[in-house]
Amino acid sequence: MEFKVTKEQNNGSKCFICGIHNNHGLKTKYYEIEGNRVLGVFKGDDLHQSFPGRMHGGIVAALLDETIGRALQIDDPERWSVTFELTTKFLKPMPLEEELYVVGWIDQVRHHIYFGQGYICDQKGQVLATATGKYFEQNIREILVDKEDLGEEWIYVADEKMPLSFELPR
Repeated sequence: MEFKVTKEQNNGSKCFICGIHNNHGLKTKYYEIEGNRVLGVFKGDDLHQSFPGRMHGGIVAALLDETIGRALQIDDPERWSVTFELTTKFLKPMPLEEELYVVGWIDQVRHHIYFGQGYICDQKGQVLATATGKYFEQNIREILVDKEDLGEEWIYVADEKMPLSFELPR
């Protein structure tokens, strides 16, 4: 199924998942796509392995967590959250040195609790891992340690080669 890109999302500066200035991180580029979903494009390397040639399961869970949580910001970029439950299923080994896609969305909202889902797939559409999570809406000022604005930590970096769409399983 083809999903059109509707918008780019910001990147963190030092975040392990999306931080563009984190030399050990994944530097995941995030897009909002049709269907109120967020899509991340990433590629792991030897720094991210568990068994040789395979991504560590904790990193797989972190990718899914970050992506599902970002889906809260589609309608309101100022909406932030903290995770209080994440269930991950590892279906196939996650390869390194290969561009992969992580997709997340919100299914349901009850009060300030968001229920979401996500998956990681390869370019052939083979689903490698899935997750469900619960997120509690929280003001960014309560999350930040120094209570200052995000400043240089949450930045927009234009993707000069932004794709127009992605072929994804669902």
